Amino acid sequence: MVSLEIDHNSGKSLYVQLYEYLKEEISEGRIETGERLPSLRCMASSVGMSVTTVKMAYEQLMTEGYLISRPQSGYYAAQGAVVKDARRSLKDHGGKEGRQESSTKVQKGDTIRFSWDPESFDFVKWKKCMSAVLNETPELLLSEGDRQGEPALRAEIAGYLYKARGVICSQEQVVISAGTQQLINHLARILKMMDIEHVSVEDPGYMPVRSIFRDWGFSMNSIPVRGDGIVIESLPVNIRTAVYVSPQNQFPTGAVMPISRRHEILEWAEANDSIIIEDDYNSELRYTGMPIPALQGIDHSGRVVYLGSFSSTLFPAIRISYMVLPEEMVKLYESMRNNYDQTCSKTEQLTLAEFMRRGYFHTNLRRVRKLYSGKLRETLEAIRDYGSEGGFLTAENTQSGINIILKLNTHTRVLAQGKRGEARTAELRCEMADRLIKTAAEAGIKVNSIDQLDSEGQMYLVFYYNQIPLGRIRAAVKTMIEGFESAVTKGSGSLPSVYEVIRLIGGKPQFLSEHYERLEKSLASMGLPVPFTCDDLAKSLTDLAAEIGSDDHNVRVEVDVDGHSIVHLNPAHYPSAKLYETGVRTDLFKGERKNPNIKMMDHELRDATDRAIRTGDLYEVLLVNNDGKITEGSRSNVFFIKDGEVYTSPSDTVLLGVTRTMIIRIIEKAGIPLHYHLVGKDELRSFDAAFLSGTSPKVLPIASIGGISYDVNDPVLRYVMKEYNHM
Repeated sequence: MVSLEIDHNSGKSLYVQLYEYLKEEISEGRIETGERLPSLRCMASSVGMSVTTVKMAYEQLMTEGYLISRPQSGYYAAQGAVVKDARRSLKDHGGKEGRQESSTKVQKGDTIRFSWDPESFDFVKWKKCMSAVLNETPELLLSEGDRQGEPALRAEIAGYLYKARGVICSQEQVVISAGTQQLINHLARILKMMDIEHVSVEDPGYMPVRSIFRDWGFSMNSIPVRGDGIVIESLPVNIRTAVYVSPQNQFPTGAVMPISRRHEILEWAEANDSIIIEDDYNSELRYTGMPIPALQGIDHSGRVVYLGSFSSTLFPAIRISYMVLPEEMVKLYESMRNNYDQTCSKTEQLTLAEFMRRGYFHTNLRRVRKLYSGKLRETLEAIRDYGSEGGFLTAENTQSGINIILKLNTHTRVLAQGKRGEARTAELRCEMADRLIKTAAEAGIKVNSIDQLDSEGQMYLVFYYNQIPLGRIRAAVKTMIEGFESAVTKGSGSLPSVYEVIRLIGGKPQFLSEHYERLEKSLASMGLPVPFTCDDLAKSLTDLAAEIGSDDHNVRVEVDVDGHSIVHLNPAHYPSAKLYETGVRTDLFKGERKNPNIKMMDHELRDATDRAIRTGDLYEVLLVNNDGKITEGSRSNVFFIKDGEVYTSPSDTVLLGVTRTMIIRIIEKAGIPLHYHLVGKDELRSFDAAFLSGTSPKVLPIASIGGISYDVNDPVLRYVMKEYNHM
């Protein structure tokens, strides 16, 4: 029986009222573990709400672990969601009034292009608050700041945390510092005073914390993270320890710890006489449902240290973070407090206190939630539109915060370890990560690598979408993904290497023996053997095709001078059917390959031609040597047609493309005259038609070279296209 009375005059939305009612009923055991709740439609009818409203409340309860959903059955109260001990009231907390009223006033007595979006913060209101501090209480700035943090700000933080996060504390328990890492240093000193010498951390997790505790001499172990957070069963027993967790939004996995697991970790801490360090970063910025209440709010034995920051909800330069200590640990902090200066600006602390007192912080929080939610939608749509083909780029951890995790999947497989074995494989991953970060930075976009998550063929990056203005997100994401694709197509490492790009059609490699033969010749010219057989390559490509799960792809085979050999997905954008009808735009580019007969990546030339293609909005550029002769395309071969006869460059001046070889066979078999001739720039107007050839374009008509147009329906051109497709 649901006895909820809806208060239509309340400032709370209907779904929040239903959520809070059901949460309390489950927590207090009035809805028993395993008990089935009414269906969405029945609950909606019972409480007079829409089905959508009820669904929102149920989904929030599932996110927090109070409910579970069973397909074709319904919603049930989750195991472990019942609170075993009575909740603390505000005055139960050490006999002190934990809740702070918000009436406390301040008392007298050229960087990266997308470094931040000015729409995310109202600096006019911030300046008003700073002016109030400077004009009304200037005498406060003539003395040193409180080493624990300004009392006015600590009071505002305590009041805010109770209302927004369910954290129960007094201002005496709040410690303010410039950044979470500095607070961890304070905490390390306190733990040493408590004779705690061991720390457990999440794996994967926030790396700087590990470094700080390790520098302090703590013994450490890493605890794996799964879908419901840290694996509590792997925590130490019979060893007094501290465990660092992010139960609301674990970084980098995004895991949320359900209520049952929260009770379990609290029980572990009490039984093991240990401390939980709860990092609640970005908790306010949740875009589906409501922010999830903090672990500290259900702790009844004073074992949770709570960490928070204003960097995400205000602006990064503010550098104000805070820590809420259990009362027993406050006494230890007070004994050492005077040994360390306050590192936060007193002016900024007082300004922030005034900003919060006037309600501006809450207003800005609503503003950024709406703004970042819109940015997240745009980001995810752009990733689906531009990067999802073949699973090349996918997004993870997409429910909250100011960033998402990008999984870049190249499906890399090692064919031969070479002289340096696994060391070379790890080195290649690092080199590629650095290249991806640099590529994004050149486009004004911030990404960082997460090597903790990397595995063979998969790389993980943190992408800070919040820094990009809303109207520019799609273009920025498109540029970033194109840069990533270009970085991957340029090879995996810095050592000289030869390569082949092979097309899979219907999951089968095309002209495999011809590609293997050319790879063999390229390596032989460097005095190197192929470290795998053609059969080895065929099997690897077949396995790769099955893994990708798509029929039409380019794959890249690389062999470096150490003999390290890999095969991986090579991102490619195949011409549309329309382009095969209308032809493509090209232009000329002065440049030559160093050794045209060896398929070896020339990074300098590729970077220059890529820029020319992007700048001119072209499909391809044709290379012109020092004599003014056209040799080939930057990534294709080129053929010209005049009076029914075909012209192409002599074999010793170009890369001997496999597709080019097949086209020559078609032309010769048909008895079409073929001339091996370097076409000069001054001859271009004399030709009727032209086309490109390559693994991705196959046979592709050229509509224009610079300002010169060509016939895309030339009969010889169309014949070659038809025969090649048949082949």
